[in-house]
Amino acid sequence: MATLLNVHRVKYQCSCGSFKSLCYLYFCRHCLKIKCKDCVILEVDCRFCPSCYEHLQSHEAITRKNRCQSCFSCPCCNHTLVTRATNTTAAASPSLNITPDSTTTASLDVDDTISSSTNVSGLQTPSKKVYYLACSVCRWSTRDIRLVDQPTLNSWKAQDNIHEGRFNELLQHYKQIATREKQERDRKRYSTVKLRTSMPTTANRSTSSSDKYGLLAPLTRRGIRTSGILKTPSLTESTNPANPSPKSAETIEQIEALDENLFLNDSFDFNKLTTITQRLNSVEIQPLTIDRLYPLAKNFTSKQSKRCKECDHNVLKPEPSPKLIKFKLHQMALFFIPEIRIWYHPTWSLNDNNSCILSIINQLDEQTTLKIYTLDEIREENTDKELIGRINQFDENILTSKLIFPLEKERSVQLHAHVEPNETDTKIDDELRQNDSKDLVIYRKFAKIAIRCFIKIKSNNVKTVLSAFIIEHRVVGISPIVSTPTPTGPNPISQNVRHIVFIDFGSIDEPALPLHSALT
Repeated sequence: MATLLNVHRVKYQCSCGSFKSLCYLYFCRHCLKIKCKDCVILEVDCRFCPSCYEHLQSHEAITRKNRCQSCFSCPCCNHTLVTRATNTTAAASPSLNITPDSTTTASLDVDDTISSSTNVSGLQTPSKKVYYLACSVCRWSTRDIRLVDQPTLNSWKAQDNIHEGRFNELLQHYKQIATREKQERDRKRYSTVKLRTSMPTTANRSTSSSDKYGLLAPLTRRGIRTSGILKTPSLTESTNPANPSPKSAETIEQIEALDENLFLNDSFDFNKLTTITQRLNSVEIQPLTIDRLYPLAKNFTSKQSKRCKECDHNVLKPEPSPKLIKFKLHQMALFFIPEIRIWYHPTWSLNDNNSCILSIINQLDEQTTLKIYTLDEIREENTDKELIGRINQFDENILTSKLIFPLEKERSVQLHAHVEPNETDTKIDDELRQNDSKDLVIYRKFAKIAIRCFIKIKSNNVKTVLSAFIIEHRVVGISPIVSTPTPTGPNPISQNVRHIVFIDFGSIDEPALPLHSALT
């Protein structure tokens, strides 16, 4: 249990060669390989506000600059701001003889939009509800910056940006450049299209063979001539006079020197300065003091699908609704590959074999057979050249110890299904316990077992104990779609797969882990 949260101690090798913890990996059931975050493609399914769950399409979210119009974050602590309502006294008529001092604002929440309040003279004046934003964590509110209360909900306007015109000018300029670059690529692509030397001139002539897929007509409309070259403006051509290039930025030649007595002045207060994080949250304005902080519009978040780069199939597909946390497809490696953790290791000895205990948990809902190999046994088999090459490179450059198992051959263990146990499962577990090798398996409880191994440190100058071994198990994949589909669909395929498991036992000076209570 000492390594319950230390998931970085045991890592599995991805198909790209990197080592990651099992909880950070995916398993593709089409190509039957482990995939990490670098081996998948991210696709945005939906964009929504994490506060009000407003769901927008991608183009609508981009138009809003990926910000919600009704939810705001605190500029001080970044928590969600709460809208509060109060009563404010309306402007009184001159006949009531009310002084400006008699106009008050109540701090209580109200339900009616129009109510009545009593002034000093006992007369009633109409009052209305106004709204302001407040943070329930740091107690910041829009009244701290003297922002006027709004008469209606969701009427808070964005802060004026003095550089907005410059940003829009640069954005339009680079959009034109991107459009011309795309046209240049299209021109080079279509210039290789071979057209007939003589174009058909009469309507009753058969269409050209190059127009088999309807390509000739749109190319002709876009300016194809008999040479087959698309007539589009080149990047070197002059731009449209109506959209000239933006003005170049001006370099500041002289910067005003900082006053040396600024920080020594008694009127200077560090508590009124904003932090770097607060300034970067408002990157358009970058306020210097806290009295210039403005409510931040809530950023949209997104639900993303993850697709395998090799076979182009999804390994993760969430539900499109932002209020649902379920997944349509969830192929985490933790659900298909046995999880291995460190249960016990002794105080390390450089000359002897150190006895260690590893726990193995089966996450599948069916019984699985797990085979365990050392690195030397895979080299002796000499069947998988790619796996042997990865092992040799890994063993020479990283590993500092050698892992040995008690049994020399036929190290296979049966793992119980990961289901809620009943009387039948108890009987099956007892049968599996009787068939276990006492030298290898020292503990079994349904889907979890503990095995013994020995660690032999290679040299005396080792600082960290690093070791590895190979596991093999059977997985059920999904067969590719055939040309003639059957009524039952494609049949699943079953195949044995092997994984390299890398274990970091920690520093050579690390004390022994406490022995689990089930093993005492």
